Amino acid sequence: MTGYIRRRNFVALVGIAAVGWPLTVRAEPDNQVSALIDRILRMQAETIAAKIGQFVEEIERQMGWMTQLPWSTTSIDAWRFDAVRLLRQVPAITEVAQLDSTGREQALVSRVAPDVIGSQSDYSQHPKFVEATASKHYYGPLYFRRQSEPYMTLAIAGARRGVVVAEVNLKLVQDLVSSSKVGERGVAYVVDAQDQVIAHPQLSLIRRNVSTLAHVKAARAAASSSPSTSQVARDSNGREILAACAPVAQTGWLVVVELPVEEANELRR
Repeated sequence: MTGYIRRRNFVALVGIAAVGWPLTVRAEPDNQVSALIDRILRMQAETIAAKIGQFVEEIERQMGWMTQLPWSTTSIDAWRFDAVRLLRQVPAITEVAQLDSTGREQALVSRVAPDVIGSQSDYSQHPKFVEATASKHYYGPLYFRRQSEPYMTLAIAGARRGVVVAEVNLKLVQDLVSSSKVGERGVAYVVDAQDQVIAHPQLSLIRRNVSTLAHVKAARAAASSSPSTSQVARDSNGREILAACAPVAQTGWLVVVELPVEEANELRR
C-alpha cells in the first residue's frame, strides 16, 4: 500500500502536465512504472518550456505592431503614445526603445528612468541591432538589475525600417520554475543558450554554468526541437538523478527537470 500511495501522489503532483494519466500504477510491472515516470518528467519539461515560449511569443506579438511603420521624427508623439500603451499591456517590459535604420537610438520610454528622445546613441555594432536586422529577432543574454532581478534584451526588426528594443523582466520565468513541483525532492530550472542557469528555485544557483552536466550535453547534442528522453545522470552537487530536458525554441534555452534516483526507486516499490 505504501508504494501505491507514493506513486499516486507523484502523478498527482504533476498537475496540468499529467492530465489524463492514470492515478493507479500499483499493479503495473516495474518497467511500466519506469516508463510512466520517464514520460511524466518529459511532460513536465515540455509544459514549462511551452509556457515560457508562450510568454516570449506574446511579448513579440505586442511589440510587432510597433515595427509596422517606418520611423519618422515627425511621428515621435505617436510613437511615445504607442510605447506607453505597450508598457501598460505588457508588465514584463520595463523599457522600449526605437533604433533607426542606421542603428541610432531615436527614442526611449521607461518605467524606471526618465524618457529620452533623440539621444542618437550609436548601436550600429551592437548585437541587438546587427542580429535583429539580420534575422528579425534578437534574444540577449541574461543580466541583472538591482543585483537580483533577471532581465534579457529582446529586439525585433521592423518590416520596413529600424529596430524596436525591449528590456524584459524574467520574473515570470523564475516564478514558474519555483512553483513547479517535481516529486517531493526534484527540481525544475532553466538555462540560457550558454548553459548558464537563469531561473532556479535555489537562487544561489542562478548564473552557475552547467554545460558539463551529462544530461545538458545530451540535450544540446540532440539538436532537435523535441525533448530528450529522461536519463540517469548527476546534478551539480554530484547527486544521482533522473533528468529530462526540453528546449525553448525561440531563445535557445533549455528547461531541465531532475528527480533524485532514490525517489524514483521508491516510486517503483
